[in-house]
Amino acid sequence: MKLKPLTIAVERLKVTLSVGIYDAEKRKPQTVYVSARLIVSGTRYDIDDMKNSVDYDLLCNEIKRVAALRHYELIENLALQTGIALKHLAKAKTVQVRIDKPLAAAKNKADTIYVIVDC
Repeated sequence: MKLKPLTIAVERLKVTLSVGIYDAEKRKPQTVYVSARLIVSGTRYDIDDMKNSVDYDLLCNEIKRVAALRHYELIENLALQTGIALKHLAKAKTVQVRIDKPLAAAKNKADTIYVIVDC
């Protein structure tokens, strides 16, 4: 039986990191929410064994690891670097990363402000 690609997603993982272009943002870490959608081909999810899937804890830890690497000026770059790392880790066909930045939304009286990057 040929299986269709598998979608694995993390929604709104809360991450505190150094991000932003303004001096105040560079002095104080802020919280963002990271969502990632991975499309994985060739996974034998018809066999009930963990070795045929992707460990969710590893995905979340990889997102946190990338966020902690350095200061990011742009959430766009954070999303790109996160997507590249997740794609490699999970051997995913494609990865889409969304970063929501609550501080920017609050400052502008918006419900949310976010970017989406496809890798």
